[in-house]
Amino acid sequence: MSDLSKLKKSLDGYMREVTDTVQQMRSQGAGREVLGRVAGRSEAEDVEIGIDRMCEDLLEKWLGKAGMRIDLHSEHSLRYIGDEGPPKYLVTCDPFDGSSHFMRGIPAEWWSVMTFWDVETMKPVLAGAADIGRRELYVADESGVTVESLLTKEKVAVQPAQHTTLGNHSVIAAYLMAPAYLNIWTKRSAKMLRTLRHQFAKARLWSDGGACSYPWLARGLTHAYVMFDEPRTEIDPGLGFAWAAKLGVYSVSEDGTLTEYEFEPGQSEGRVPWLVAACNRQMAEAVVAAILGE
Repeated sequence: MSDLSKLKKSLDGYMREVTDTVQQMRSQGAGREVLGRVAGRSEAEDVEIGIDRMCEDLLEKWLGKAGMRIDLHSEHSLRYIGDEGPPKYLVTCDPFDGSSHFMRGIPAEWWSVMTFWDVETMKPVLAGAADIGRRELYVADESGVTVESLLTKEKVAVQPAQHTTLGNHSVIAAYLMAPAYLNIWTKRSAKMLRTLRHQFAKARLWSDGGACSYPWLARGLTHAYVMFDEPRTEIDPGLGFAWAAKLGVYSVSEDGTLTEYEFEPGQSEGRVPWLVAACNRQMAEAVVAAILGE
């Protein structure tokens, strides 16, 4: 069995177990305790809770089964898995995306998202995302993105939307649930909001986001994800989906210039002042133009 096949096997086992385990912890009222701060974040923005640690421990267990050296870069820690020596793969992960919901008892948007990087090329080779509440497993590799329903046992290939302009069809995602993010987003996006309200009233905003945004972009459920002051730990775990689905992920300058976002190991505590991820570059350009009022 190839190393990549071993990784896929470990990823599959992890996603299935984490989906069941999180639901068990919810039924027991466990996993909501605060364990500490998240590096580079204020306490009001994010904290590590018990469910985060459980998911990270579970991922370490499954990656250990692959039998190779792997460096696990989590939102909460850096772990070295396997034998001594240089790593073959690096994993960027948000072990539990949705902890602020979980700790408040909100049973929605619980995810575990990760990307596997070849250390020699520093390119993605595999990604996975468990949509725990909907019991759906996403896998991204060189052949594209698939979604498996644990309820129906159906597995299907998915693709991003082909839209290149804003319109009544548009679904734009942004994490707006924290007051600080909502405040800056509505101020910076005021011109786009006016355009949507007056010209494309049937367009919609999806108010959740983070690492879980990239599987939905790859599936065509959303068309763009727009954030200001976005932590890299919310971007890097989902980049394998951007690679497999050929999405565009850009850092945007104040004058609207798009620069392809690049993963930088060791810089996970950093932020991107203006981030736009979209189903294609044309859609990203359309969103940026609308935000600038052009």
